[in-house]
Amino acid sequence: MPTSRRKFIKISALGLGGVAISTPAINIFGVNSNLDTPTLQKTSKTFKRTPTYCEVCFWKCAAWAYTDQNNSIKKIIGNDIDPHCNGRLCPRGTGGVGMYADNDRLKTPLIRVKV
Repeated sequence: MPTSRRKFIKISALGLGGVAISTPAINIFGVNSNLDTPTLQKTSKTFKRTPTYCEVCFWKCAAWAYTDQNNSIKKIIGNDIDPHCNGRLCPRGTGGVGMYADNDRLKTPLIRVKV
């Protein structure tokens, strides 16, 4: 069955229109119905929120660090009040959790020893 470009565009438009009208499309575009209010409250009680700033680039964007009971960082998000980031951090800033938890990270300064 040969399909022309015009038929393909019509079928694609109908498919996208159907997805946009259906209820699950709302979940795709940002509304997460799986996290209801009690779940969000429970999550906010288990993590401690600490103000911090990102040291990856020269902007020094303000952020919030979420830590668990063992004081290990679980998530870093931007601070809504900061004029540099407006509540968002760049991928380098959100990757700060990985840099902090890396096993190969230097935790003390290296001192050159004469052999």
